Amino acid sequence: MGIAIPLIGIVVTVVVGGSGSDGDSKAPSANTAPAPEQRNTPPGNGTSGSAAAPSGQTEQSPAGTSGPADRPAKVLFGPGTVTATTSSRYVDLDTSPPLVTPSGKAADLVFGFLFGKPDLVTEGSSPTLAPLPAGGPDPTAADCAEAVRKRGSYLGGELALGSRFCAVTDEGRTAYVKLTSVPAGEAPVRMEVTVWDPAG
Repeated sequence: MGIAIPLIGIVVTVVVGGSGSDGDSKAPSANTAPAPEQRNTPPGNGTSGSAAAPSGQTEQSPAGTSGPADRPAKVLFGPGTVTATTSSRYVDLDTSPPLVTPSGKAADLVFGFLFGKPDLVTEGSSPTLAPLPAGGPDPTAADCAEAVRKRGSYLGGELALGSRFCAVTDEGRTAYVKLTSVPAGEAPVRMEVTVWDPAG
């Protein structure tokens, strides 16, 4: 009988201790992550078990879709007509509409009327003017920026009806200029101008 009492005590301890631990193992712990089947992921969306992007971050656009860099540049002016004359021949492209004035203050382009046929140069001889081939579609802001980067000069070359140019202003804007009148003698030079604001 003396042996039976300790044996009964051991059996009772094992049964009581075992049932308590079973109950605890079924209750979720605050320190454990929920099982995958308990997550609130809609079935069949292909993202089961993956975490969402943190707040404030954006996903990359798939190839072939437009992103911020693909958006068209903001137009400051144009297309619109601008006219230079012998008395007002300095063109400031950083205003809307562009200013044509008698002095070179803040000018980007200068028309000269010295030798019977107008010529075109940049103010201060900066290499920010790129002649474009005749014909073809009108360039974009990005096309003009690239043309000036590759072929920028301070000279416009020989002017004719339809002569086309890209320019970058002293404030970083990009412009497209197309002559719409025949440059001759001291006749006014009319041009169609589009100016884009800098990107960003």
